[in-house]
Amino acid sequence: MSAPKVLPIKDINEGEGKKFHPNLPDIGLGVEGKGAVLVLLSPRNTGKSTLAVNLFLNPSMWGDTKSPNGTAFDEVYVISPTINVDKSSRHLKKVFTTFDQYHPDIIKGIIDNQLAMGVDAPEIAIFVDDSVGLMDKELSMLATRSRHYNIKLLVISSQKFKGALDPILRVNITDLIVGSPFPNSKDLEAVAEEFGDEFGGKENWLKLYKEATPKKFDFAYMRFTNPSQFYHNFEKELQVKKE
Repeated sequence: MSAPKVLPIKDINEGEGKKFHPNLPDIGLGVEGKGAVLVLLSPRNTGKSTLAVNLFLNPSMWGDTKSPNGTAFDEVYVISPTINVDKSSRHLKKVFTTFDQYHPDIIKGIIDNQLAMGVDAPEIAIFVDDSVGLMDKELSMLATRSRHYNIKLLVISSQKFKGALDPILRVNITDLIVGSPFPNSKDLEAVAEEFGDEFGGKENWLKLYKEATPKKFDFAYMRFTNPSQFYHNFEKELQVKKE
């Protein structure tokens, strides 16, 4: 099975749906009590919107050309202040339930719907993009319990790390993507300090990030398993040298 590759938007629906590649976050579709919390940390103009569309609609990721909504999830909820103006995000608006402002009641409503369905609750995903709600306690608590509501994937997207993500949310991250280029060196170092211990320390993390992102629009992907894994895009696992 070829590694998942981010495609230009125009090519995203080519191909057939298939089993999910093992390099992707383990969302556990069809498995009770499993799910992933993926943080997508990427500054403006680094391909973040294109990557988000690929995650949900690219058949080499979680796209499914045979599904009515084009994805492997029963439903996807998108909360993004740019959903009505971003050219890439319009592809999400065509097929998913979207909101252009974050409010805790949106999260509460989704949870209530899932609980009301009981064992028949659909397998859903939630994508929260660059929202003022990233420090909201309702969203942070969702990160701790999302799998219990059959929320198979919670994606949190932010242009910066320091001061942007609630601490409760940060400790519940199962997967992390850091885009490039990353012009704010202090913010990048804050990421390295937060997650460096999983990869041999801060300096090792920074070396791995540099190795993972030789070109613009490349990204570093981390899976916090045991042991944690570090990838160039979703394509190549990098060797982690522990101190």
